[in-house]
Amino acid sequence: MAIRPALPADIDILWEFLTIAAYEPSAAAAKAIPFVAAHLAGWRRDPDFGFVAERDGVPLGAAWARQFARDEQPAFYVDARTPEVTIGVGTDNRGGGVGCLLLLSDRRGRSPARRVVPERAAR
Repeated sequence: MAIRPALPADIDILWEFLTIAAYEPSAAAAKAIPFVAAHLAGWRRDPDFGFVAERDGVPLGAAWARQFARDEQPAFYVDARTPEVTIGVGTDNRGGGVGCLLLLSDRRGRSPARRVVPERAAR
């Protein structure tokens, strides 16, 4: 498995995983809900960043962060230094540490050189 930075060209992949994270039936349904769509509208604005987990070029999951402003969706705003994090992992890839590795990746695109302890992995 490889973790790489999410690029502007990954927008369709990110919508796929936002659909999963938001428990929506399709990307079209997710896009129709302003509260959900706000997480990717205008991707990739400064200082958005994220990561895509892949195996053999096939996306397994994605995680990204968006810094909302006070005047945007108020439920998302914490402060000017705390972004909202969204993560989605495909159902066939849960429980294997994909989400953990995505969340531990840093803004420079490096993933941690750690293994996931199976008894602590998501189920």
